[in-house]
Amino acid sequence: MSISSSFLSIRSRLMLMLILVSAISAMVLIYIGYVNGKEAISESIFNQLTSVKASKKYQIESYFHEIENITEVLGENEMIAQAIEDFKVGFRKIGTSQLDADCSQQLSAHYDDFVDKVSQNMDIKNNSEMYYPNTVEACYLQFQYIVENPNPAGEKHLLQDANDGSEYSSAHQKYHQYLTDVTTKFGFYDLFLIDLELGDIVYTAYKETDFATNLYTGPYKESNLAELVRQLRFNRDIEKASFIDFDNYRPSYGAPAAFVGIPITKGAETVGALVLQMPVDEINKIMTGDNNWKRDGLGDSGETYLVGEDFLMRSISRFYLQDTSGYTNALVDLGIEKEEVDKMYHVGTTILHQRVKTDGVREALAGKNETKIIEDYRYTPVLSSYAPLQINNLNWVILSEIDQAEANIPIDKFQKKVFIALCIIILLVTFLAMFLASRFVRPIEKLSEGVRRLSDGDYSQEIDILSKDEFGELASSFNEMTHNIEKQQDVIAKQSQENEKLLLNFIPKQIANRLQKGEKNIADTYPNVSLIAIDIAGFSKLTSKIGPTESVNLLNHLVETFDNAAEKHHVEKIRTVGDTYFAACGMFYPRLDHAKKIFEFALEVRQLTAQFNVNYNIQLALHIGLHSGEVIAGIVGNEKFNYDLWGQTVNDVFSLKDIEEDNQIFVSTEVYQKLQEQFEFEKYTLKNSSKHTFEVWKYADQRIKTS
Repeated sequence: MSISSSFLSIRSRLMLMLILVSAISAMVLIYIGYVNGKEAISESIFNQLTSVKASKKYQIESYFHEIENITEVLGENEMIAQAIEDFKVGFRKIGTSQLDADCSQQLSAHYDDFVDKVSQNMDIKNNSEMYYPNTVEACYLQFQYIVENPNPAGEKHLLQDANDGSEYSSAHQKYHQYLTDVTTKFGFYDLFLIDLELGDIVYTAYKETDFATNLYTGPYKESNLAELVRQLRFNRDIEKASFIDFDNYRPSYGAPAAFVGIPITKGAETVGALVLQMPVDEINKIMTGDNNWKRDGLGDSGETYLVGEDFLMRSISRFYLQDTSGYTNALVDLGIEKEEVDKMYHVGTTILHQRVKTDGVREALAGKNETKIIEDYRYTPVLSSYAPLQINNLNWVILSEIDQAEANIPIDKFQKKVFIALCIIILLVTFLAMFLASRFVRPIEKLSEGVRRLSDGDYSQEIDILSKDEFGELASSFNEMTHNIEKQQDVIAKQSQENEKLLLNFIPKQIANRLQKGEKNIADTYPNVSLIAIDIAGFSKLTSKIGPTESVNLLNHLVETFDNAAEKHHVEKIRTVGDTYFAACGMFYPRLDHAKKIFEFALEVRQLTAQFNVNYNIQLALHIGLHSGEVIAGIVGNEKFNYDLWGQTVNDVFSLKDIEEDNQIFVSTEVYQKLQEQFEFEKYTLKNSSKHTFEVWKYADQRIKTS
């Protein structure tokens, strides 16, 4: 066999091997790429839905928070307080007026027309007498400001003065323009001023049939507006606005209505309430992106909507807006009662009409914030991202969804591209194998790959070259070098861990992390933390009795016991100096109950010390002081540094522990005020009060055994 034929034979076999290996590798890699790509596309769509949901969630929560702030600011407006008083005076004087038969007849005709319209949208009895105002005040004012109002329906607010010479109309002429400006400029549907004592609506901006009615006894006493007013009447937090959820509101012809209100005070007296009817259109505008779903990244079938705890929508459906007729017909086909669908069509919204009892809504109402493929309210598979909303008094959830069929379109396209790519790769490998089948290149590539990994910090890999030539020797030398480097890195890592462990013995972990990042001049102010200082009394006498070595061992054991109790109660140890133990709570991990936690820690260490005395037949006592307030903490020193706290709060807590009464817990007034309802304290009279500028309290329950 000639050299030439021998060479060709090896190359041919290598080429076949390369083609086979490359083809199998290509198929495996492409399969993995397809699976990962499919997951990545699905994850990308879920991420997009989650991003849209988070954006809408922030917008809707911010919108409600803004409404809350506006309501609370208006609640402090003296002009509104005065307006309520003036309207109440004028309103009550109308009680002596009389309507003539013609007035009553015209008002009755108005209610006949009103009830006809409402009955198209709601299940109500078509009987106008049930909704006719039952007070003289309501009859008179509705006749003057609705029936006799020359402005058409929807523009009744344009009338400033009924010109009837009444004191009420004088107040109306005085305040109406300002109140309608507030309503329109802040985008509310209507504004109400209500007598909380009697339940009368003494003023509305837009003069619907609820105007001048009584919410305690009148035709709308069962409405959500009446419920909100009853809540406001007994609301203790008069500076906080309250929301009431949507309900079909008859004065607005059965349209969904939600309200926000606040008690109005003048001096120390509650004079009434301000209630604002929230605009449904603004909520829909936020959730639909002003009907620009594609701009929000929701494609042709995606939408974001709100659902209440009754599983009914609180914002309008995209599919209803885009094709009302097709949507309502589809609901009938799905088995929804035609009467309910007709009401939805007449009212012009899916709010309070479309039921959404899906898995996503159930889980969101349970507090979960997740993504999942579910069936939506159209019984269509969708990719859904859902979460609960944080809105005062309202248990709502938000869902961002897109049809699974639309979400799978890019996956199907990707699948076709992967198949085409696989065919092309196999053809390319067949041709390229004839030109690239060189054994000489393989060891060079391995060495290059080894160098690259080494530069990336991977010292554990080895270059696998078994030949006995120069490449084999080079690979062996390279592997030996990487092993040596790996050992050195292990030594450096262990030393670094030991250094970090030693550092954490002197300073808290959070401060150590900041030092390791190169931060200098570390000093922080903590405005509200609780401190504890504990002196272990009797230690010096114990040392002289049993010797320094044994006494230090006992002290270390006791301090370790304290440390375990501190970790249990979320108390942060600052330092121990000799027989003094100093700790804080609420500093590195802020918490509202820091005073309670550190007091419970004091009780436990007192109990632990008593048990310690019994176990070791010794007599140690504790002097314990607790104080809350502002402290400053930081690193003191450069080369030889330590972490310390200072400030008046630190001085005070150390002065408290200096009160030499064994096993007593002394607290400052700040701690006493936070714990007085949970624990019993007694005021303590200091023997040398000149050393203390604050009051001291002693824990009254002293049943702990001291030996």
